[in-house]
Amino acid sequence: MTPPQVRMNYNSCFLPRFPFQEPTNVPTGVSSRLAQKQQLNTTQAKTIKVVFRAGDGKPVAICQVDVEPTPHVIDQTFRFYHPELTFLKKAIRLPPWDSVPGSTVGGTGREQRIHVRCSDPNVICDTKSVDPGEPQDVFLKVAGSQSPQIKKFFILVFTDERLAAPAQIWQVYVHFLQRVDISCVTGQLTWQSLVLRGTRALRKVKCHTSHPGEIQVDPAEVFALPPNAVQDLRVGVRPRRAGARFAYLNVADVERHQLVASWLLCVSCRQPLISKAFEIVLPAGGAKGSSKKITYTNPYQNARGFLLRTDHPELLHFKEDSFQVGT
Repeated sequence: MTPPQVRMNYNSCFLPRFPFQEPTNVPTGVSSRLAQKQQLNTTQAKTIKVVFRAGDGKPVAICQVDVEPTPHVIDQTFRFYHPELTFLKKAIRLPPWDSVPGSTVGGTGREQRIHVRCSDPNVICDTKSVDPGEPQDVFLKVAGSQSPQIKKFFILVFTDERLAAPAQIWQVYVHFLQRVDISCVTGQLTWQSLVLRGTRALRKVKCHTSHPGEIQVDPAEVFALPPNAVQDLRVGVRPRRAGARFAYLNVADVERHQLVASWLLCVSCRQPLISKAFEIVLPAGGAKGSSKKITYTNPYQNARGFLLRTDHPELLHFKEDSFQVGT
């Protein structure tokens, strides 16, 4: 591979620039082995030979540049959850540039042109020119992967045409999950079966949900997942409010702390049928509450147990959350 070459005239000056890296106070003379120990989870250090040549082609100077990458200083972190094997299309609205950290105070008197670059060449990242005063968006298009893979990349926002130093650095995480659609009624428990496939080794796993107050999983405790086996999971959903929402279910290895499987639960909840309506008048200020006794008749032919739930537990309290009614 031919080393980089720069042709210069006599009495001229050249300042080399390395894209996507800000200048840092890195001590000179550090070996590559020491740099690799210091820079964990970053690109490995490398040595680049740079040759400066005059107009007649003769070398003026030969420099050995030790490149030791350092972690980015992250300004914002974005985390998206998306169904597996589908494209994620997202528009991120840029705030007014005067309020963004890293921008110059007072500006230059003209509208700044925004340039964006992505650390992952497989991610489409672009921004369009807009009229002065109009909001500007950064558009992303990310190809989907298998669940539970997580795609991580950086977005660099520049305000100078030469892309010398980024004004903002964003870190983006995209979690790809298996999508499950669940239709249910407010306050009623709806069960959904999921299939969990084992890996090549025996694992001890446990299920975790983003809404433990509304979603329950069977089995709820730690259980053994045999290699290459199929395990049945039962997910019970009891939403407190009507509407559409997203919830997440993760299966994690409790010993190795690894993610084994993930699901994106798309819950569509509708209002229940109203059988009775009550009106309660309370004084303003909330200094004094109100108590009301409601009579309930068992509609079944045998004794039953009943549970009481509310969509506003901070406002409504029951003397007993469960009761038994005979025939």
